Amino acid sequence: MHEHLSDVELARYANDPQSIPAERRRFIERETGRCATCRTSLDFLSVMSEEELAEVELGEEAGVDWRSSDEPMTALLHRIEAEDRAADELLAEMKLLSSPAKMAFTDVHRDRRLLTGGVARRLAAHAHQIHEDEPLDAVTFADAAIVIAESLPEDAYPRKAVYEVRGDAWKERANALRVAGGFPSALEALTHAERAYRNLESPAFGLASVALVRAGVLLEQDRLGEAAALAEKAEMGFAHLVQEERRMRAVFLRGSITYKAGEVASAVKLFEQVQEYGEDVNSPRWIGRASYAIGNCEVDRGNLGEASLQFHRALVIFREIGPESERLSAEWGLCRVVLHGGQPSEAIRRLRAVAAEFEKCSMITLSALVWLDLAEVLLALGETKQIAEIAARLFQLFKDAGMMTGALTAVAYMKEAAAAGKLTADGVNAVRTYLRRSSSRPELVFEPPVEPFR
Repeated sequence: MHEHLSDVELARYANDPQSIPAERRRFIERETGRCATCRTSLDFLSVMSEEELAEVELGEEAGVDWRSSDEPMTALLHRIEAEDRAADELLAEMKLLSSPAKMAFTDVHRDRRLLTGGVARRLAAHAHQIHEDEPLDAVTFADAAIVIAESLPEDAYPRKAVYEVRGDAWKERANALRVAGGFPSALEALTHAERAYRNLESPAFGLASVALVRAGVLLEQDRLGEAAALAEKAEMGFAHLVQEERRMRAVFLRGSITYKAGEVASAVKLFEQVQEYGEDVNSPRWIGRASYAIGNCEVDRGNLGEASLQFHRALVIFREIGPESERLSAEWGLCRVVLHGGQPSEAIRRLRAVAAEFEKCSMITLSALVWLDLAEVLLALGETKQIAEIAARLFQLFKDAGMMTGALTAVAYMKEAAAAGKLTADGVNAVRTYLRRSSSRPELVFEPPVEPFR
């Protein structure tokens, strides 16, 4: 069974991280990065004053049993631990964490056992744990956490710490909506989270977290200038708080924004920082994500040998630890290397396989983007009949998935233009650009290029 970090050690880390040996400090950063329970405890401890945290540390060093102490802060930590333990038992008994559907149909207002800070914290932590792979389920758990957190009285904890619970719940709703593509709702949730955090006496950690998530949403909406400013703000905030794991999230996001802005050389430098951090703390996920990002940059710079090395490094990692989407993305990157290396036949074979796998995993938009890469290769080879067949397949795929009218219009345009022998590379790129943007901006209307036909 996984053993969580103690609140005493987390309190010391929050108070004075440099007092902890470097190797142990990196271990704490890894644990709080991957364990939702430890991360939630650290988030709560981060808003306490240095004096209060020091009381916990000094009590331990003096041989005091902080769990039985009558001191207000140690009593609070004991209470939180008891609440979280009770929440774990209750949620396991009700089997709520394992059943998003049951959670969705549970009226938390009617079951007073659920109306505790411990349950709110555990639901928010679970939402964070699953938001990348199951964003809609994460929204369900975050919404339940919000209902509970908002029902708690303002004086539920000293120093208005209930606002930490509320802010975290709203932030996790935003995180999940960002992945699910609900960007306006995500921004609205972040407004609630920020408002909650500002009620704290030490709001820096919460506000840095809000800035990071908001930057991610704005990136998806192509608001690159605003996103870059917020990502940098988040990085500075986490650096001040000595939160290296979270600072790397901000650095990686800055790299993604910079890459999307076309500043490839600068993006590589940022991604290399993340890669080095992953190596320092022995984090395969950070190494894999950074390697994949660098690979994309090197393809754009024409450094195919380096790109291939980076994609292979990422692929080995994601084959072992997942998720499937990142493994397939690394495979897709290698397809680009093969294509740019002048092997169109091999690229076609590989692109077909990757597109089919994305489709099998119900990653419809990613599958479509790979099919469009394939269409561009076929266009260069004059194989317009095959492009029309791909467009017909995409049209049916989108229709079955209930995709928006604009996506259907875009692929219908490509099918008709290919069948007429009048499709151009600009036409394929117009469809690709639309599909990328419309996933985050459903109000967009597809517009063919000014001169779509030859």
